[in-house]
Amino acid sequence: MKEKKGLSVKSQILLLALLPAVAVGFVLLALAVIFMKNGLEDEVIEGLLASAYAYREGGMFQDAEEGDNSFEEALKKETGVDFTWFEGDSRFASSLGSKVIGTKAADEVIQAVLKGRQTFTSKKTKVVGEDYFVAYVPVIENGNVTGMAFCGKPRSEVQSMIWRSIAQMLIFGAILFIVAGVIAYRVASVFAAAINAMNESITHLANGEFVKAEKYLDRKDEIGSALRQTNILVGELDRVVGDVKDTTKILDGSANELDKTARKISDTAENVATAVHEIANGATEQAEDIQDAMENVGYIDSAVTSVSTNTDTLAKTTDAMKESSIASEQSLHELEKSFDEMSRNIEDIARSIEETGNAVNVVNEKVDMINSIASQTNLLALNASIEAARAGEAGKGFAVVATEIGSLATDSNSAADEIRGEMKNLLDASKQATEKASEVQKIGFEVTEVLRNTVKSVHDMLESINLTVSNVAEISDNAASCQTSKNAVVDVMSSLSAISEENAASSQETSAAMSELNTSVATLADSAQQLNELAKKLEEDMEFFKS
Repeated sequence: MKEKKGLSVKSQILLLALLPAVAVGFVLLALAVIFMKNGLEDEVIEGLLASAYAYREGGMFQDAEEGDNSFEEALKKETGVDFTWFEGDSRFASSLGSKVIGTKAADEVIQAVLKGRQTFTSKKTKVVGEDYFVAYVPVIENGNVTGMAFCGKPRSEVQSMIWRSIAQMLIFGAILFIVAGVIAYRVASVFAAAINAMNESITHLANGEFVKAEKYLDRKDEIGSALRQTNILVGELDRVVGDVKDTTKILDGSANELDKTARKISDTAENVATAVHEIANGATEQAEDIQDAMENVGYIDSAVTSVSTNTDTLAKTTDAMKESSIASEQSLHELEKSFDEMSRNIEDIARSIEETGNAVNVVNEKVDMINSIASQTNLLALNASIEAARAGEAGKGFAVVATEIGSLATDSNSAADEIRGEMKNLLDASKQATEKASEVQKIGFEVTEVLRNTVKSVHDMLESINLTVSNVAEISDNAASCQTSKNAVVDVMSSLSAISEENAASSQETSAAMSELNTSVATLADSAQQLNELAKKLEEDMEFFKS
């Protein structure tokens, strides 16, 4: 069944790097926009208030008639801000034009400035039908409030200026995010390419091909170490498999030779048995049969010597195979340890992501505190408004302040809710990152399992080699038995040559010796056949590797 493909390693790294950054950046950007907007608006109010004070000081020394707007228009031309001089609650001179001369100020301004003897500022007050940022200061002569000095700027112009500044900040932030994304992409590409190089090498190894990785070997991290260890393993396996193949060829040849020798011994033993039987049948053919028997015993001696030599060579070969298999098994264990270390590093990454989620929970707790403070502030503003209403005229100014405090508390509560929402998104992204880290760790476990299966295969091959060593020892013992049997036959033949009167008894002894020889030869033939089968099986196993 075709394996379903998920996100690539590079895509997962980019998501892990960019998603938290985007979420945090969005929250910080939203807060920056809010604070920047409020800060710029406060700066505009402070500037208008300072201009109003300066205008009041300059206007008190102006001797102008009602409707003479030249001084105010000159100030507006220099500063871009509207100025209006009030005599009492009516406009006396204004940069807004003659159409506003004689009109009155708003009631809230009259209450705060003319009656309350206080300055009045606002970010949204109607002036001739348009929303303005305004600042009013009282004009006091001889201890009495005789008028007001007004300084204001259309709200639309202020908002346009503020949004231009915010747009510049957003463009700068976008540029920084693009730069960070390019850097993250390059890092993720290099990281993914290194993992792919290691994966390709392991894939070739799984297909029986010894192909070493050529790139990213100079990395100083765990991936570089894993690549170098993989190349060492590939080289060692290539060498070991080559030695095993060469040894298998030798073993196959020796097994075939041993099988032929065993068959020759078996045939020779049958000939000797026939000769002994013929001795028992007639004394006249005794001498000729004894000569044939002596010749066959010579063949047995040559065959037994050949078997002994082949078993010694085979013993050395199997010892070399055993040492190579042990070295291969150790190399695979080292690679398995490297992948275990990589799994532990992935677990550390998962714990770091989990700590990020815990930090987000702490931020949510702080946001709850902000909501609580905003609610309490709103309640205090409401109480202050109630107390100001009870105070009557004297508390109206305080009521305005209480209203503004309540508005600020509401804005703070809304901003806190937005932060909580963004923190939830960040927490979700952290959870997704944890799941991706678990998937990467699962892949590491699967690779480790493949290596363990490879170690088991090498271990099984080592057990087969040990079995071969045992069979070779058994063959050597059987060859010794053959030598003993041959010596017995020689003794019998000598006795037959020296004492012809004892032909019957000697033939019986020779027949018994040949029975023992036939048993030994049959055992030798079975061992040779088993060794031949093991050599063929080992050769078939080695055909998997394509070195």
